[in-house]
Amino acid sequence: METPDFMTIARMLAIYLHVLALAIAAVAVAFGDFAIFARERIDMGMLGKAAAVATIALVVLWITGLAVIGMDTGFDTGLLATKPKLLAKLTVVAVLTVNSLGLHLLAFPRMAAPQANPGQAALLPVIFGAISATSWLYAAFVGVAKPVAATLGYMGFMGLFVGLMLAGIVFALLTVRPRLAARLGRRDASLGALSLG
Repeated sequence: METPDFMTIARMLAIYLHVLALAIAAVAVAFGDFAIFARERIDMGMLGKAAAVATIALVVLWITGLAVIGMDTGFDTGLLATKPKLLAKLTVVAVLTVNSLGLHLLAFPRMAAPQANPGQAALLPVIFGAISATSWLYAAFVGVAKPVAATLGYMGFMGLFVGLMLAGIVFALLTVRPRLAARLGRRDASLGALSLG
């Protein structure tokens, strides 16, 4: 019986942690949506905790992903250039990371403070949320897309990603934005009533 070497076991553990972090991030995103839409008011405490867990999961995804890339390629740029699926995944996760900063710095504060124009205030959170949902789902797709990698190539992966992201944004603007705006309006009205009392 052949005993696996250290690198094989290390790679297996890194991939396991990578998949586990993706699952934890998915649960955190679901709790974030629950915090926004499931109760009478947006639960900023729960949203903050969900966002923190998703951020930790994203950091673990970067660490484990880069570890596997290092083990597989040694970060040889020539070799990396021949792997369109890997380059696509790195691009999508980079978009997801930048978008997460936008969610934390621009979108969440709009949901925490009273808003004079709820429809306008809902715009950025909805766009960032749509990009986030599309990016998480697409990163998972790219992770299992080895059979179509040669057919799609990097530009095919990216074209599909941009198309899905635009469709996700349009869908969110039509369906999610009115719901969020209504919640932000109710929040504003209830805060106004409290300040009058």
